[in-house]
Amino acid sequence: MSTIKNESQIEAVLREMEKPEQIESLHYLVNKLPELTTAIQSVEEKVKFIQYTVSDQQSVEGIIGQVEQKIENLHLTKEHLEAIVLMVQALPRLVQYLEKAEEMFLFLQNVVTDSESIEYALKGVKEVPPVEKTLNVLKETNERFQVQQDSSPVSMQRMYRLLKHPTIQSGLKYVETLLDVIHKQK
Repeated sequence: MSTIKNESQIEAVLREMEKPEQIESLHYLVNKLPELTTAIQSVEEKVKFIQYTVSDQQSVEGIIGQVEQKIENLHLTKEHLEAIVLMVQALPRLVQYLEKAEEMFLFLQNVVTDSESIEYALKGVKEVPPVEKTLNVLKETNERFQVQQDSSPVSMQRMYRLLKHPTIQSGLKYVETLLDVIHKQK
């Protein structure tokens, strides 16, 4: 009974093998056998290496010991690992900023190394009267401050006198106006 069943199964397999798509598949498989053999041999070699490495307990323990020692020397805490994760998450944005900073640096480097650009920039700065006047005021202020070197503490009376100074009053009024404008635009 079992031989009859086996014969009918064999006949079914042979009928299936006679189909054109099966013949085509077998032909493709036969053509690819050398590549499959090479791939299987490569996998077998890697499996043997892994088996050898895993079975070589001393090597595994030595490698694990070295890795553990290096990790211990780093003194990493939970905060360190969280910071590393945050840094990795921020890398795409940082790369964008670094690329922009690099472009600006290259531009500035080109401008600084170009004497015509420097002359043009200096000439432009000197042609703007408020900038030149401000530079003169700052220069004179620095000179006076160096000469006077007043080390006495600033008293409340002195602070009050400073607050009454017209320049300070004007500046405070300007800041007050600026704050009003900002508040209205919200």
